[in-house]
Amino acid sequence: MSRILHAFAEIYRKSASGRRGSAKDYTIDYEKFLRLAGVADGDEREIAEREITVAASESGGLFQIDRQQRTGAAIRLRLSKDGGEEWLFQQTGEVSPDAKRRELADYFTGISHLPVPNRWQRSWASWFSKLADLAMLGESVHPFSRHDPDANRDLANALAGILNWQGPSLVRYASAAICGDSKQLQVLESRLRLALAEVTGSSSFEDFGIFRKPRSVTFHGPLAITLGSSTMDFSIFPAPVTLSEDNLTKAAAITTKAPLCLTVENEDVFHELASSNPGVLIIQTGFPGSAALRLIERLPVGLPFHHFGDSDPAGSDILRDLREKTGKTIHPLLMRRSKTPAPRCQQLSDHDVQTLKRLLNSDLLNDLHPHLEDILKSGEKGLFEQENISVEEVWAALDAIGPPFV
Repeated sequence: MSRILHAFAEIYRKSASGRRGSAKDYTIDYEKFLRLAGVADGDEREIAEREITVAASESGGLFQIDRQQRTGAAIRLRLSKDGGEEWLFQQTGEVSPDAKRRELADYFTGISHLPVPNRWQRSWASWFSKLADLAMLGESVHPFSRHDPDANRDLANALAGILNWQGPSLVRYASAAICGDSKQLQVLESRLRLALAEVTGSSSFEDFGIFRKPRSVTFHGPLAITLGSSTMDFSIFPAPVTLSEDNLTKAAAITTKAPLCLTVENEDVFHELASSNPGVLIIQTGFPGSAALRLIERLPVGLPFHHFGDSDPAGSDILRDLREKTGKTIHPLLMRRSKTPAPRCQQLSDHDVQTLKRLLNSDLLNDLHPHLEDILKSGEKGLFEQENISVEEVWAALDAIGPPFV
């Protein structure tokens, strides 16, 4: 078994022809090949050249040495496009790149027939058919691997398991049931999110009933919840309360005497406001989870809503998400670009700019468009954190909107 052919096979495997296949012969400069193979000098070169000559003579024209017509000096090595690759890897006893491409493509074709819920069957089959085509072309099949069949099986099985999951469950319980390992879903999470987005349009485990922690919401203020024949009045609690979504779902009635509801992005700010709450219902939420959405949904129709969050692109995006998911009119509170210069200027990142452009195209934030345009024009965030606004200013702003609260 020729060592020099093994070296040639490795170099070929990493070439464009090896990765993708080619409609023309593969060639490599003779001296370059000897250098890459580590046999450019001395006795090793002499042995390598003899092996090359023997291999070429025994290949039936599939492996050739191109020579200068005048001197006969070797100038390049050539592997025929017709049968050369198959011959080379037969000589080395290895699986050829073309066979590996076909094997990977066949794997993806087989996966396309795995049982998934009816609503995902078409997109599931379409995506894996696309991956099969990419595999044959030697292109990237991310989030799958071109060279790790075991990892591919783990990812595909976890993906199908999530799509078929009957939740709700916490992530480690679901992971043990789906993967046989309580941590495996979290290990695979970044690749699973990409795969879920391709198949379903959603990259969130929560959308499939798998949660990092119990679904709950934290609030403070006048709220009464009736379960069965009992009513719990949370207005008497001096500190914030956290409730599971199950309690909200099973409640016969949820009522409030608050004149308005204020959602607050930052947890620390929420607790500061709760410590001096004059009687409004305060809910702590960034991008809202299912429990926060359930509470907002169950509140009385006609209750005014305001949101107090950061005034940067991310804070504005939270308000957009709240409006979209609740379907309610939620007014921004003190979410305007500050006139006070920030002590440390934070320039907009590329992600911030992309977020601003997306928000400026959203009808859900028409009232904030001038503010967002101002941020985009300035190129910086300014004094955007809600912690920079005092509790007194927040209550004063609410006083100016409606009946006095303080």
